[in-house]
Amino acid sequence: MTKTIYVPQGYCASLTPLTTSYGIGGLYTDGFSACNILACIGEGKILLSHVDHLTIMISMTKLKTEIENIKNLQEIIIISRENETFVKSHLINLISSIGLGSKIIEKEIDIQHDGIYVSYNKENNNDIHPNVKKYPIRNREGLELIHHPQEQQIQAVQKIHQIIGINAKFITRKAQVRRFSVFDGLAWENMDVELSIDNSHQATIQEIKFIEKDDPFIMVAGKLAGIACNMKGKMPIVSSTKEIGMQVAFYMEGYINDFDYVRLFNRNLKEMIDSNDNIPETQEDLAFKQALNTIISKKEDSFSKVQDVYHSYENKAPNTEFKANIISEITTFARHYLERKYYHDLKQNCKEVEREATSFNEQAVKCYKENNFKNAAELFFSAIQLYTYCSLKNDPKLATLYYNCGRSLQQFGEYRAASLHLNTSLILRENYIEPRPRAEIEKTKKALAECISVQPSASTWVESSSISRTTSNSQGLGK
Repeated sequence: MTKTIYVPQGYCASLTPLTTSYGIGGLYTDGFSACNILACIGEGKILLSHVDHLTIMISMTKLKTEIENIKNLQEIIIISRENETFVKSHLINLISSIGLGSKIIEKEIDIQHDGIYVSYNKENNNDIHPNVKKYPIRNREGLELIHHPQEQQIQAVQKIHQIIGINAKFITRKAQVRRFSVFDGLAWENMDVELSIDNSHQATIQEIKFIEKDDPFIMVAGKLAGIACNMKGKMPIVSSTKEIGMQVAFYMEGYINDFDYVRLFNRNLKEMIDSNDNIPETQEDLAFKQALNTIISKKEDSFSKVQDVYHSYENKAPNTEFKANIISEITTFARHYLERKYYHDLKQNCKEVEREATSFNEQAVKCYKENNFKNAAELFFSAIQLYTYCSLKNDPKLATLYYNCGRSLQQFGEYRAASLHLNTSLILRENYIEPRPRAEIEKTKKALAECISVQPSASTWVESSSISRTTSNSQGLGK
């Protein structure tokens, strides 16, 4: 099954026909209310952008550039909720300023759906657009999502900046320069400033210091709401400051605690169950409080045990104010736990994918040394496919895989495909890898020139570096 690129809020991603050959078939985003979703359908590229208020403030120039770079742009689809016109009006003005003459389609989506998928495949029964499919809320079935390796940090910082740092932006009239695209059709973009809060201004430093690592969730939310109050009149706030504080608190709490999902779950349950606002009213309430304290005191992953006692308590205990409060808060913290664990598991899966890609690479090098170039090319290609899912553009191992695949293809006369892979390796080495690998760049240029000139006497060596982090090239030819 083909994979699907996930596009976080406030960012965009692109897909090209070449990308689909690596088993990536579409782009997907979800979880929007006041945001708009922008889909651009072009002959050589499709684009999906999750446009929020922060995009309107600081990324519209980048979005304009992304749209302008789509050759033979055919249609632009703007998807929004009913009566959500703020972002839509800015998007329409932006598109009009480009003057593309492309067809603009405006669609509204019902509250039962919040997922948007776009691909080259056309389905004429889709009610939004033949290339666009909507998904029900919290239903990603069949999508096989792959995420930016740094998405958890990217998303947290993006959300935090909805409150933290806004005052500094109004004081300085400057916005932090950040990337807007997470995937350009070739590989995951390397994000740098997007991974940490911009603390270049004293006002932001004070905001960050105001929130401490050991603050429980409800305190983090309250402090963020207080900071948000200072923004009133400076920018449109689409919900109450209390509500936005609660929304951002999940990300802020995770960010300052290294996204430790086990510790945060236990800590917030402890603060909740011992709060003076939650006084047991029945024997069942008291027994549940004691059982919960026993479970979370062991400082281990308590989620499954908490779920067991929670469901028993929910089904058997009489209704009280204590029970209503506890059920509501545990539901919230369970959702937080599962989302943080989702990203933790993604990182573990990424390591497994790397190990599988390493295995393909090692087999490919062996085939190449045995002059079995066709099998080598196929194995290198499989390694590229896997490594594209979990690596960044600036990872030298990805460039090495493209190089090796190109050299393998060249050896049995597939010059056009070889040139494509060698050129991709050259692009990565010349533009993204730091420090610039000068020797590898020259070597790649030479191989590409050989391939273009179709020299039958092309050299017969290949970079044999494993794409594992520790293995070096046994021939001294790759890094």
